[in-house]
Amino acid sequence: WRLFHSRRWLPSDEVRGLALAADGNLLVETAGGIVKFSQQTTTLDEKMAAINRELQAQHLREGLVGAIHGPTPGKVTPEWTQGSDDNDGLWTSLYVAAEAFRYGATGAADAKANAWKSLRALMFLEEVTGIPGFAARSIWPNGPGVDAQKMFGGEWHQSADGKWWWKGDTSSDELDGHYFAYPIYYDLCATPEEKKEIQAVVARITDHLIDHGYYYVGPSGKPTRWGVFAPERLNHDIEWIVERGINSLEILSHLKVADHICGGTKYADAARKLIDEHAYAMNTVYQKLVWPLSEVNHSDDELAFLAYYPLLWYERDPQLRHIYLESIHRSWEFERPEGSPFLNFIYAAARQATRWPHPTERPPEAFLAPEKYDRDRCLEWFRLVPQETLDWRVVNSGRQDVGEILKNRFDQARSSSVLPVDERRQMRWNGDPFELDGGAEGRRRDDGAYILLPYWMGRWHRFLD
Repeated sequence: WRLFHSRRWLPSDEVRGLALAADGNLLVETAGGIVKFSQQTTTLDEKMAAINRELQAQHLREGLVGAIHGPTPGKVTPEWTQGSDDNDGLWTSLYVAAEAFRYGATGAADAKANAWKSLRALMFLEEVTGIPGFAARSIWPNGPGVDAQKMFGGEWHQSADGKWWWKGDTSSDELDGHYFAYPIYYDLCATPEEKKEIQAVVARITDHLIDHGYYYVGPSGKPTRWGVFAPERLNHDIEWIVERGINSLEILSHLKVADHICGGTKYADAARKLIDEHAYAMNTVYQKLVWPLSEVNHSDDELAFLAYYPLLWYERDPQLRHIYLESIHRSWEFERPEGSPFLNFIYAAARQATRWPHPTERPPEAFLAPEKYDRDRCLEWFRLVPQETLDWRVVNSGRQDVGEILKNRFDQARSSSVLPVDERRQMRWNGDPFELDGGAEGRRRDDGAYILLPYWMGRWHRFLD
């Protein structure tokens, strides 16, 4: 059975009557009016194409990808706008990777064009700050009377030419996105000229981290709040014990990407020093510290798997691969109940890499039997996930089939097992899929890249063949 509730499906959750029409469609009478349910046959490729069309039409600002907001619930009008988001760089990176995978899987010219446009926006985030290797969180055009700090809050600066505002205090979230998107585009899409551009920006960002002792340092000359990867903090500061594993994983992944793209020995040597002298590889095994369920941080889970992907796809040292595979397997077992295709496919790709020695080429066939990851659950997720990404208010806490109700780290009601994706509120991979209630009353629409990325990643790796 399936449950249809909330404004995603019904004018009102007060259902007063049901009727089966002569054409086989279901009529539902509610307090807010009558709605007709009908079925249409489509393919997953067509579903993804529809999501991508809406993204291209409504969810791009200066090449950056993000959600849009508007005054009228459920009705996207010209008044709906895309503002600035703390993680504009991260969300854009997910779309770059999705379109790069689509190009790699299908050869579609528009996929490469879309990916390159948004990749240029990522590169501009580093260029606009005027600080070599330091990427902004977001940008906003400057003009008469424009004050981005008053408009959006946070730490904003003006570019040297006065044309842009850019947002600082850049976090590890943003770096994870950049280092995830650059190598995927580099391997699957880039021309020789584009590769040179990517090499230059990856070298600047990585050199910035190394030259500042593994801190990400903004215009103040001090590390940003979450831009900390230094051994003296991760290994010897009790306040950073929770981040020890994930930040060790992230910096090793970033150095591996730089080594792959830029070559030479500099970045491999830097990684080896962190591994040999500061135990960073072993730190990754416990990247996820298991606290009470109320403290589970799904944003960190997303960031960890973004870092796992390039690290395990490019690492060929058997001893290090053994350690990293233990780490991702442990993490995946914790995440497995969520049934996420994003997490599943990154885990599957890590295992696939043990048998496919050519990371710049598409694997010729699926190397993993379905039981090695939850392929059927992933397919079901893609079938059920709503094509329309409006964030409607959804209330599940009153249901009798959700079992024990707990609280998450934001003190919101959560279930002990996840509900089907079409019965939950719309959320990206940094959201809590166990959360029962929430939503923006239909006044927010997500860009949908969180759906496109795992689908085209799965297609490129042939997990969906």
